[in-house]
Amino acid sequence: MTPAPLVSIGLPVYNGERFVARALDSLLAQDLDDFEVIISDNASVDTTVEICELYADRDPRIRIYRNPENLGLVRNFNRTFELARGKYFKWATHDDWHSPESLRLTVKALEARPDAVLCATGVSIVDENGKEFGRWIPSVDLEDPRPHERMHRLLWTLAETHPMYGLLRASALRQTHLMQNHVGSDRTLLAELSLLGPIVQIPDVLHFYTIAATGRPNYRVSIMYDPRNEGRLPLRTWRLIHRHLGVVRHADVKVHQKLFLAGSVLGRFGVRDFRRLAAESYHSARIVASRARRTPVAT
Repeated sequence: MTPAPLVSIGLPVYNGERFVARALDSLLAQDLDDFEVIISDNASVDTTVEICELYADRDPRIRIYRNPENLGLVRNFNRTFELARGKYFKWATHDDWHSPESLRLTVKALEARPDAVLCATGVSIVDENGKEFGRWIPSVDLEDPRPHERMHRLLWTLAETHPMYGLLRASALRQTHLMQNHVGSDRTLLAELSLLGPIVQIPDVLHFYTIAATGRPNYRVSIMYDPRNEGRLPLRTWRLIHRHLGVVRHADVKVHQKLFLAGSVLGRFGVRDFRRLAAESYHSARIVASRARRTPVAT
């Protein structure tokens, strides 16, 4: 066994032949070299594995694992962390890339703050051709010493879940439920982390995040997250409320702070997203009624 690296990078992939080489090139070009790359292939049917094997043959820091069947996005993401050995951990998707100084600067930030659980960075949002059409720059203070205040601020200011692709302290990540089998589980994971410690942020753009024009409806995304979601009602917002309230229930804070956070969750996902919540409820009711009409009545 080789010594454990400082950083483990988990790269979950499924049919990523178009972009995975670019992702690996950016990781191997980091100016901090004490890391490993854990590739978990989710039973790809294209040339993804062959491409990754070429890279692994050239660089011993790369380890490849292949699932015998598609486990869904969530379990594949979690698998990369379960195989990790480093003090720090980072998820890297197959179609994103990172600046050469990304690991060095985020490691430096977490080494300077032993109490911090995560270091987020600025993000350039690009299309599949690499053209930038937006940026996300962290601007909200998530270093407040009060856990309930950190989670409250995260809930009400986090438009996108880019911090999940920052650098995480592995010991903190092990205390969470990791990714779960519902759309938006990255939000509940970040909420759990915010209760465990401060989130430090670097405004520099170090992550280039690709948004593919998939246009998938929520129920299809849910199945992509976990094939076991086939047939479940597409209640994304309801599940976000339920899961966040679960995070609050198990939080190590005082009772009045739990009540504050419960109200914050209901306000954020219930009041602010009322139209989405109502639309989901209406759509789900129609699905239930449609299934009932197709189900023969036992006599």
